[in-house]
Amino acid sequence: MKLAVFFALLIGAAVAILFSVFPQWDLAITAAFWDAGAGRFHVAGLEWSKAVRSAANIIPWLFAGPAFAAIALKLIFPGRHMFMPARAAVLLAVTMALGPGLIVNGLLKEHWGRPRPVHLETFGGKDVFNPWYSYGGACPTNCSFVSGEGSLGFWLLAPASLLPAPYKGVALVAAAGFGALAGGLRIAFGGHFFTDVVFSAVLTVLLIALTRFLLYDRKVPPTDASVEAGIASLGRALHRLARAGWQAAGAGMRAARAHLPRRRSGL
Repeated sequence: MKLAVFFALLIGAAVAILFSVFPQWDLAITAAFWDAGAGRFHVAGLEWSKAVRSAANIIPWLFAGPAFAAIALKLIFPGRHMFMPARAAVLLAVTMALGPGLIVNGLLKEHWGRPRPVHLETFGGKDVFNPWYSYGGACPTNCSFVSGEGSLGFWLLAPASLLPAPYKGVALVAAAGFGALAGGLRIAFGGHFFTDVVFSAVLTVLLIALTRFLLYDRKVPPTDASVEAGIASLGRALHRLARAGWQAAGAGMRAARAHLPRRRSGL
């Protein structure tokens, strides 16, 4: 994982510098996939590319889904043992929730108003080009910077990093290739610029590396047992909170009924 961080920082720094000096390179890369005669991005209409894109959006959840389920079940049933190692579940769930979830789709894509290539005048739209470092832009929501699907694809580095040493290196390379494919298709579809994909990869790799450091790689990391115990404690606290809320709601309903006017009986 240290090597992945090194390459992510190196590539990220190089792209940040070069595409700040030559921002038009983003347009040039996108233009390579633009069919000016037909007025469309040709790859976007191919059946195989649409199938690969759909698969790229599903495959990461085959790994993240069980992790979320393991944590949710532990919160609901604190006394039961988790069906997967607690640290692995936390690594997968936290990096998925914070990376492709909160940081990419919740914050950057909603507030960094860079229009997508398909929305630019150059490629049949109405908006003007914004370089990657320009915060403002005509896009109101779900914008181009950074790539959500690129981040989702590169997130597979998280489960790959959990494999034992003989397989980890191959798995990390395969995960990086998967992310590059997912991000590359978004460029070919006109959905994102090259810099959108690169910086989505850098953010995702750094988040995974930081989470791995806290859970596995620091000098005295927590154990699976201690992490599972922490989740159980949180589950019991949530149970107490739910009971208190239920009791408060019941008391409020009883007090409200007590103040209602009583119906008189008689003829």
